[in-house]
Amino acid sequence: MAHIHSVGTVMNGARRAAQCQLGRAHLHTSPTSRALLGKMRQALTEARPATRATKTPQTSNINDLKPKVLPAAMREADRPPARTAGSQRTSGNQRKTLQKVPEGMVVEDHQPAGPEVWMPKVFGTIEQPVDAEMAKFVVIGAANSGKSTLVNRLTGAQVSVVSERPQTTRTRIMAAATVGSKQLVFLDTPGIVSRNALRRVSRTVVTSPWLTLGEADFAILLLDAYKLTQKSDAVERYLFAQLEKNSTIPAIFVVNKIDLVQDQEKLAEKIKEYMAKYPFIVNGPLFISALGNTNVDELKALLLSKTKPGDWVVPAHASSDMSDMLRVEELIRVQWFTQLTGYLPYVVRQRNVGWEEVSVPQPPMTIYTDATSDDGNTAVLQSHVETRSTKELVIKQELIVTSAGEAKILLGKSGSKIKDIGRDAANNIAKALGIPTRLHLQVLVEPDSRSRK
Repeated sequence: MAHIHSVGTVMNGARRAAQCQLGRAHLHTSPTSRALLGKMRQALTEARPATRATKTPQTSNINDLKPKVLPAAMREADRPPARTAGSQRTSGNQRKTLQKVPEGMVVEDHQPAGPEVWMPKVFGTIEQPVDAEMAKFVVIGAANSGKSTLVNRLTGAQVSVVSERPQTTRTRIMAAATVGSKQLVFLDTPGIVSRNALRRVSRTVVTSPWLTLGEADFAILLLDAYKLTQKSDAVERYLFAQLEKNSTIPAIFVVNKIDLVQDQEKLAEKIKEYMAKYPFIVNGPLFISALGNTNVDELKALLLSKTKPGDWVVPAHASSDMSDMLRVEELIRVQWFTQLTGYLPYVVRQRNVGWEEVSVPQPPMTIYTDATSDDGNTAVLQSHVETRSTKELVIKQELIVTSAGEAKILLGKSGSKIKDIGRDAANNIAKALGIPTRLHLQVLVEPDSRSRK
């Protein structure tokens, strides 16, 4: 194997060998020889290579001692770009999401939804009859008792999202139904949370039902008949205890899911017990099945009899004042509540990053028309081509989770789960907003800095 050395190493080796030879000769020679050897030693000293390191000069500036050549790890190409006065520092989570764009790929600049999409509907002057009447009802009950299903039945529209999971509704939602000169306004609320579960649920979910009581003229107390006979009724006991202490709102006592009850005697005992707990019940009990549409029309007729003269809050054709953005987020959320299990549906967050109406070109249409020639005697068939385009809503949403494991579950095998969620949500959004919709969903992992380690 060939060994390659620097020039300085070879010359230093030769000089050391010569000095050793001169030293050994110095021990056995005469004074004349030693003088000659001294001259030779002086000549070797003068012939030393110029590459030998010189003594480092003293300096008071420590920067002068730094090497002039940066190591490879700090070459100019590897240096981070310098921050300008107007630049902003990116967070650790933002740096994790930054990716290099492949060469040749065109990156679209999507703008998130504007204020007009986030704001509740503002109807301005509402056309209404002279004898307009109105009444507001807050629907209150335990989680998964069928409140949203009942509101959708009474309004005839898909206003509140519905799933088999409890606590699907996370905030107060307004819905309306107009019959003739009368308008019924319903305030759908999150399910009542028992005292033992207060710490596991957000503050909005806990307080929303109680705050909404002050907005309504009547309360619809909705109880789950199956739960009363087959499961614990701790939440219902907590609900009626709080109502008795803090409220005097007139109430309509409604029992839902009667088609699932087998023990009628136990149900009768429970209803008698709860009817006696709240002295402000003005009607009931009414037995219905919101899902099976049993006795819902009878309940609606009773509610229409409660209206009083007053201005409508929405036009006759409107079923809600919900903003477009909230409706879209609700329709997306109900899909992952339907298709996911465990705790994951409750921790997924949304963030809108794109909302735009675009024109989609359609195949040109050839239109044929009959005409008459210049002499007025011959029929001529004329044609022209019209270009067409349709409006389409493009929405881009980020679904945010806190770990790679949660992202894997949300994506599904080969992305099948997120594709199903996006497809079903896009169809429902198109029906709700009345415009063809393309929905793009992206799953991001952003660790929660608030969690304890």
